[in-house]
Amino acid sequence: MSEPCAVETQVQVCHRCLMRLEASAGGVDLPRRIRATLAVHGQAVSVSLTGCLGGCPVGRVSVQLRREGHVSEVVLLDPARDGAELLAHLPCPSAETP
Repeated sequence: MSEPCAVETQVQVCHRCLMRLEASAGGVDLPRRIRATLAVHGQAVSVSLTGCLGGCPVGRVSVQLRREGHVSEVVLLDPARDGAELLAHLPCPSAETP
């Protein structure tokens, strides 16, 4: 496990994208899986649902990161990766690659 990151990041997950996923993709459980994946890499995060972020990708989930007054571009997540692609967008990158 990595050293904890002192900067907490809010991960906002599009509720509409979650509801559009196939049941086999596990969308309902994705926020918990994102939190667990990032915690293993020492990231201080809170995950919440939000309205439409404008991406509307098929088979993906739109996510936006907020920290210390900064808002990231919308990141399109593959639900099968449990948010691992977010590691590259966080303020305290892990030494491990996703």
